[in-house]
Amino acid sequence: MASAKVDMLSHVSSSSVTQSGFTSRKSTTTRRKKAGVVAFQYVVCNKEGFKASRKPVVEAVEDKSDKARSTRRRMLTRVGCGAQMCMKNINGSYVVTYFKEEHNHPLYTPGCAKFHKHGRKMSILHKKIIIDNSKVNIGPVKSFRIMKELTGSYDNVGASKQDFKKFQRDLKALIEGSDAQIAFWPDPICRKNCALFGDMVSFDTTFSTNRYNMILGPFTGVDHHKKCITFAAALISNEDIVSFEWVLKTFVKAMGGNEPLCLITDEDPAMKVAFPKVFRSTKHRFCMWHIMKKMPDKVCRDLPPDYDFLQKICKAVWSEENEPSEFEERWAKVISEFKLENHDWLLQIYEKREMWIPAYFRDLFLCGIMRTTSRSESENNFYTKFTNPHLTLVEFYMRFESALDAQRHTQGENDNSSKHKHPECKTRSAIEKFASEVYTTTVFYEFQDEVESALFSCGLDSFKKEFGLDVYTIGEGCRVRKFDVLFNVETFDTSCLCKSFERQGIPCRHMVWVWKAKHIQKIPDAYVLNRWSIMACKKPIFDLEGNELEQCVQVLDRKRLLNDLWSEIHSCVSLAQGNELTLSALVDNLRSLRLDLESQSSIVDGLSGSVSSNAQDIELLIGASVPSEILIKPPKVSKNKGTGVHVQGSGSDKRLKSDKEKAIEQSQKKKRLCKGCKKLGYHDIRNCPEKEK
Repeated sequence: MASAKVDMLSHVSSSSVTQSGFTSRKSTTTRRKKAGVVAFQYVVCNKEGFKASRKPVVEAVEDKSDKARSTRRRMLTRVGCGAQMCMKNINGSYVVTYFKEEHNHPLYTPGCAKFHKHGRKMSILHKKIIIDNSKVNIGPVKSFRIMKELTGSYDNVGASKQDFKKFQRDLKALIEGSDAQIAFWPDPICRKNCALFGDMVSFDTTFSTNRYNMILGPFTGVDHHKKCITFAAALISNEDIVSFEWVLKTFVKAMGGNEPLCLITDEDPAMKVAFPKVFRSTKHRFCMWHIMKKMPDKVCRDLPPDYDFLQKICKAVWSEENEPSEFEERWAKVISEFKLENHDWLLQIYEKREMWIPAYFRDLFLCGIMRTTSRSESENNFYTKFTNPHLTLVEFYMRFESALDAQRHTQGENDNSSKHKHPECKTRSAIEKFASEVYTTTVFYEFQDEVESALFSCGLDSFKKEFGLDVYTIGEGCRVRKFDVLFNVETFDTSCLCKSFERQGIPCRHMVWVWKAKHIQKIPDAYVLNRWSIMACKKPIFDLEGNELEQCVQVLDRKRLLNDLWSEIHSCVSLAQGNELTLSALVDNLRSLRLDLESQSSIVDGLSGSVSSNAQDIELLIGASVPSEILIKPPKVSKNKGTGVHVQGSGSDKRLKSDKEKAIEQSQKKKRLCKGCKKLGYHDIRNCPEKEK
């Protein structure tokens, strides 16, 4: 009863001409010690009293920087208004025993209501928009502007920009202590993707993904459209042997104990030690892109700028047709030409050549992951669009999930395009026509180049029979190198010494030439890999117990229902917005539906004895409850290479920069006139190079 009387003071007083009002707040409260009930309750105008005296606006503080700290300036709202009332508890009912109506300040008009607390309310819609937008790296301020555009006016938002910022603050405060315990999630769709496309996996680490400086390590592969796909991701605090060993073991266990054919990582020494402790059959290789990216900084800075060292060394390194002896000969020739025989870094990477040079694993299936720019580096760049270094683990999880949704949506678009749109063939070859019907669009275009080269560039150099096999020696245009193709007439088994099919999973031009010569109308079944086909995702996947992963279906059905709901709502708004009467009726119907849902929710809350609160709204929106007992504490802020050491009191707060980064930063600065040497440059009289002279 008391709360009902208090709320009445916040209502707007009305007259026949104008409306005005004020905001109230609770003041002195007196409780009876034995009964524990409120005996007296004073309610005053929010402008009652005066602001307490405070420290000066600017006060000096002792710190290492010896700078003055400016405190926040606040506007005064209290002007000594005497309007108030007192309520007394008499036999369980509250009676007003004192009331003073006069105010000493102008009252609020209806136009001012939206700027004051009683005229604003953060609804569940506001909170959902803030959290949903945060998943794509949109902060509360931009969310407020988006809400204004959705509602048509700032007056219609119903909350202020500061309210949006406070909710974001409340979200972080609520999950502060239980951050790690809340952020746990399984994803059956990732398991299915790994079963389909997990033959080649790239693992790399990135930094600054959350407030704890933890490292994000996504396990990335290539789907049937040759796009990046995430199988799993790990957050680790340290890049040491124990951490990497745990990550790799957990990955294999989560994926049903199936090991990939090959795992590509960077040159981290801890990873090299941890790898053989986990995997038995998986091949470990280093990412060529990471190594070659270091070449300009490690080698080229010691050479004159007009040397073409990079161009020549790349020809020796990147060629997939070289045998090991050919690579070693070309490497030695380039090193000798530029007199780099004693270069320490080149000697180190040459000793590890079997881990990263394609000549040493020409028959290992790589599906394009080594030749192109690092897949993991591409994925890391993709995730930076959704994350930032200030996220809690719960916020990071929601954004990571949003990134996966974006990735899967792109895959769905590509699937639809491959199923319902057929690429145009360049020739009349039956094999090309067959490929356009079974391969995804991206893979078909690669195979189409092979068909075109087979028909217009390749030719027979010689033919012979050996051990019951037809041996075709195929030449290609003006190239000196020839390739032998072995063909079994009975089984159609075909193999080429270029080993392109073994690496890429796509028949090479030399194999296509032989099939055409044998009048074969379609690609033999053994050479159409399911992972490159249009129907690759339709293959049923089973879990550890042999049951089909029904969780995938359940997740998709739930998302489909939500998509249908939003689609219906947007369709209704689009159809009604041109007619004012229809729009008004739609608003009334939706309002009635909302009130019914709220009443049902309040009944459930009443039966359970709970009261709806800001915390409950947050739990609803993040899809997890804050635990009553914290068993898993949030991690400490990590200190790893490249993180920048964001820990106070631990020394420098900046990471070491390379000479290349320093040169780039220097070139972006404007030159200034030095008073010492009287020249334009990137220095002044304090660090002038002429000063020592």
